Amino acid sequence: MKIALLGFGGMGKVVRTIALERGHEVPVIVDPSAAEATAKKLDVLMLKGIDVVIDFSGGDAVMENLKICKEAGVNLVEGATGWYGKSDEMKKIVGAKDGGGEIGFLWSSNFSIGVNMYFKIVEAAAKLVNKFDEYDVWGTEIHHCNKVDSPSGTAKTLEKILLENIERKTAVVEDKLDRKREMNEIHFSSVRGGLVNFGHTIGFDSAADRITITHEARCRDGYALGAVKAAEWIVGKKGYFEMEDFLNG
Repeated sequence: MKIALLGFGGMGKVVRTIALERGHEVPVIVDPSAAEATAKKLDVLMLKGIDVVIDFSGGDAVMENLKICKEAGVNLVEGATGWYGKSDEMKKIVGAKDGGGEIGFLWSSNFSIGVNMYFKIVEAAAKLVNKFDEYDVWGTEIHHCNKVDSPSGTAKTLEKILLENIERKTAVVEDKLDRKREMNEIHFSSVRGGLVNFGHTIGFDSAADRITITHEARCRDGYALGAVKAAEWIVGKKGYFEMEDFLNG
């Protein structure tokens, strides 16, 4: 495949390395400041001959990048975060995956296979905890000091899983608490520090014991490999997909 890569920070660099190792070409790199970039901003002409776009740029450019990909007829794998409030608009632009889509679009808050297994483990645990109200619930994450958003997209997904499966919890608090936390709330905290930190922990806590479920990544390779594999999978497909579609497919 010929891949256009949007964003050439830490993740973008690893994505390119893994794509090349898997026999793909990366002739287009778009980044406003990276010295190795071939362009500062995406346009339709540079997507001629490109099979798929992988985006790990800033979330504020996602909608514009998607519209350009649609105009060029090129599928997009979206790894940027911070745009979730526009997901309904995104789905309208892309179209349905039941045959109504104009291009293929695959989004995930996290492309790591391990993290997506972790989501399933947390979901199963939450369903069990739902039956035992003596267990409280909390979450925390740590990411590297250069991460621009907080909480992360992965944390947002974990929050959604917990709220959907534990009936007594109806809200999440992500900010500092200067008050007593309400019993229907889950406090999910974020820490930023270090150069290569990716970790999430969910706690189920009772007066008698505590259960913690943790995922920690050692490097960016798992995230990048998942993104490249997702790009391989979405070639030829049309419509809006999420990571679970890829995993099931």
